[in-house]
Amino acid sequence: MPNNDNSGRQVFANITIGLQLAITMVIFVYGGNKLDLYFNKSPLFLVIGTILGMCLGFYHLFKNLQAGNKREEKLNDKNRNEKRIKWN
Repeated sequence: MPNNDNSGRQVFANITIGLQLAITMVIFVYGGNKLDLYFNKSPLFLVIGTILGMCLGFYHLFKNLQAGNKREEKLNDKNRNEKRIKWN
């Protein structure tokens, strides 16, 4: 049976990871669009901003997911060690 105390934290962590990806993308696309308007180079900076936003967003996404997996592995190891029967 899953631990209900920790499920709210997991949902919140997953929501923030998705929001972080979306916000990073929006910032870089918006910045690329503004640079296009300023320099009058229509799709150039928009494309560069989109690619940079995607790369940076996915980098942070994978980094956060790996950190979450490491935390989960530590908790599983801790639970496994607590469940061992001590024969004294």
